[in-house]
Amino acid sequence: MSDRLDLIMELEQTFFNLGRHMRKELGKIWGDTLTGAEFGVLKQLHLKSPQIVTALSHEFEVSVSHITHVADQLEKKNLACRKRSQLDKRVVELHITDEGKQLVEETSKKKTEYFRQKFENLTTEEIKTLLQLLQKIV
Repeated sequence: MSDRLDLIMELEQTFFNLGRHMRKELGKIWGDTLTGAEFGVLKQLHLKSPQIVTALSHEFEVSVSHITHVADQLEKKNLACRKRSQLDKRVVELHITDEGKQLVEETSKKKTEYFRQKFENLTTEEIKTLLQLLQKIV
């Protein structure tokens, strides 16, 4: 194999290891309370609530049934609730609860601190370069 292809294959393995490591570490932050998908939907609801399931499925590029399942779990945990739209009674909106807002705020602080620590060995310029390189391949 060429040196370039070897490097690409090493990058592939590094991305895989990074993803696995981060899921494990973030799982510790979320604890038994949330899954990554639940946190993502809850955070989106914290930014803009209410939302309909279809809009969330487009936002996360997943199926409506996946968001429905996540919404079911959030509702069971009293972190979100469903309500009929005042404008169109056929539409069901997903709202974040006060408990959900509090959990997002607490968890977001922990997540921010996790990433701050992860990148403390990099200079600001290195972080900018890494960001530019990753954005170039996405």
